[in-house]
Amino acid sequence: MHTLAPRLAVATNGAARHAAICHAPICHASAYHAASAMTATAAPGIGAVVAIVVIILVTTALAKAARSLAALLSELLRAATAVMSVLLTTVIAIFLGIAFLVH
Repeated sequence: MHTLAPRLAVATNGAARHAAICHAPICHASAYHAASAMTATAAPGIGAVVAIVVIILVTTALAKAARSLAALLSELLRAATAVMSVLLTTVIAIFLGIAFLVH
């Protein structure tokens, strides 16, 4: 990001200067000032930077939510395992009790 912003500013300034010099019937000095004024008033890359930052923040929030959901599901599976273990033990105990009573 530290190398992208200065390069983007230089490229934008150069493109604006080129457009002002080549497509406007004015002298070079005023074209330079027009190009500088165009780049000073409008920051064309700021929208993209804001969009990237928003995407990164949303992705980070989704990753944190996914980790929390995974931890929650892990705890639910652990509880379900404990319940199934108790239930299976109870069913086996009842089955053995009935088997001993029948004989």
